[in-house]
Amino acid sequence: MEGTEQARPIWHCGEWYASHDHMPPGPVTLRVTGECRFRTTGYRVELRRREPNPWHPEDLLLELIVEEPPPSGIVGPGFTTLEARYEEETDAEYKTVTILTESVTVPVEDVH
Repeated sequence: MEGTEQARPIWHCGEWYASHDHMPPGPVTLRVTGECRFRTTGYRVELRRREPNPWHPEDLLLELIVEEPPPSGIVGPGFTTLEARYEEETDAEYKTVTILTESVTVPVEDVH
C-alpha cells in the first residue's frame, strides 16, 4: 500500500520514571528517565527544564528534545533505543513531572 511507510512514526518514547532521592549522604537529587525507540541510528535525545509551572509549582515541566540525524549523515537500519535523562540537585518537593512534548505526566517517587 503506497504511503504506509511514511505514515508510521519514526520514534516513540515511553517507560517514564521520576524519583526524588533523599538517601544519605546526599545531595538530594531528582531523576527523570524514559526510553525512546527509533527506526534508525543517528538520533540524540535530551530532557530540558522549562520555566516553572505557575499554576502547579509541585509539577516540574520538561521538554523532550529529539535531534534527527543530519540529512547527509549515514544511518544504520534497525531499531535503536536511547535513554532520555534529566537530573538536578533540588530540595523542591515535586509531586509530578510533565514531559510537555509527550503530553505525559508521571508521579515522582520519593526514595528515603
